[in-house]
Amino acid sequence: MQLSVVRIKKRIWTGWIATLPLFVAIFGLLPTDCGALPLFARQTGQNCLSCHAGGQFPELTAYGRKFKLTGYTMGERATVPLAIMGVASSARVSSTAGSTDTEGDFPHNGRFEFTTASLLCCGKVTDNLGMFVQWTWDRFDHLNDQGKWISRSHVDQVDLRYADRFINKDHDLIVGATLNNNPGVTDVWNTHNSAFTPVPGYVPVGNPGGNAGGPFVDVPAMPIIQSLGQTSAGATAYAFWNNLVYAELGGYKVAEKAFSAFGEVGANEMDSFRRLKGFNPYWRLALNHDWGANSAMVGLHGMSAQTYFDSADIDGPTARFNDFGIDGQYQYVLDPHVITAMFSYTHEKQRYADSLWNTANPEYEGVFANSSNTLDYRRAKLTYVYEARYGASLAYTSVRGSSDSILNANPSAVPNSRLWVPEIFWNPVQYVRVGLQYYMWDQYQGAKSNYDGNGRNARDNNTVFLYVWAAY
Repeated sequence: MQLSVVRIKKRIWTGWIATLPLFVAIFGLLPTDCGALPLFARQTGQNCLSCHAGGQFPELTAYGRKFKLTGYTMGERATVPLAIMGVASSARVSSTAGSTDTEGDFPHNGRFEFTTASLLCCGKVTDNLGMFVQWTWDRFDHLNDQGKWISRSHVDQVDLRYADRFINKDHDLIVGATLNNNPGVTDVWNTHNSAFTPVPGYVPVGNPGGNAGGPFVDVPAMPIIQSLGQTSAGATAYAFWNNLVYAELGGYKVAEKAFSAFGEVGANEMDSFRRLKGFNPYWRLALNHDWGANSAMVGLHGMSAQTYFDSADIDGPTARFNDFGIDGQYQYVLDPHVITAMFSYTHEKQRYADSLWNTANPEYEGVFANSSNTLDYRRAKLTYVYEARYGASLAYTSVRGSSDSILNANPSAVPNSRLWVPEIFWNPVQYVRVGLQYYMWDQYQGAKSNYDGNGRNARDNNTVFLYVWAAY
């Protein structure tokens, strides 16, 4: 049995190594004049390095931030405003300890497969109107009742913008409004939003490991501001004054009826705590400063959201989530070196209707042990890119929360988790990226060892993630 396992692991690694040259060879035959999202490069006539720091999507330069804030309207409108992206990947978890059905729980562990594809319609519509619309196909979206993985295509990110700019020798003011489907997808620094999370970043993780939840590539609990993508529809207005002060204000509701084009709210898209009730405010403030090859930003973000406990019962009890956070970014861009450092911290206060925690109500008895809980979510990432071709990064994510013996069904009764993610990557051509990440768990669901009561340790969730990403 031990020899068989060794042979299997050897076969997996051999498959990875054998497949990489094929991808590089195929992509190497394609044009090499643009990177990140080549559609925008075709529209503006600029190299993708102008907008993306070191060519790395989605980290924007000062020019890239202006491009987005002015509604994706710089340059000439593309005749065919379409682009495509695809990801092939493999994730291999360190150990399957605690599982009584390894094949059932981790059926794709270590396999290299094509996992995700996106079609994007983006760019200039008029001098003041622009858009970023992404439609994504996920090969491994959800499990059916028979435990088989089902694929699905769906609306991913939507950002429709109207913008105008008023500029003279003394003042520079950009104003705009957006219709979008994700709190923070409008943000140009990408430090706190869920659309472009630094872990695992710009590459979709499209190869789930099975019923046990692998691969383990993010903390088990996140604030509401991180959890509404593709299930909400929102409108925000913003202003950016003298390249110094940024302010944005708006709100979100569930993406249904007239807003169903912004996303889906079926059972596979949202759990029972993510169906928004009414209109829920979101806000953003930031101070920005650019000098020479440097730029820096410090900001605040927040959201207040009310959700139904049972997404199918809009007359039932609700939960209230209040998020408040601080974030920042530093960037150095001077060929051949690019450095980006970012951080964010979000504190969340959760309050529940009496019937969700008061055991006097038999219908909802045993949902929460507490009338309220808190969550603290921290992220940081440092990235270095050389010659827009070779790079490395180190990311950190942690979550700490209240002890709730019912909400957090594990021996410690807390979601506390810590994750480190080193990465190396290579761009053989500007719009192709090959990367290797390693997800290292220092703590998972409140413990380093036996966090689930079945003998599974935090380090058993350590995951190797190999990917090939391409866009055209």
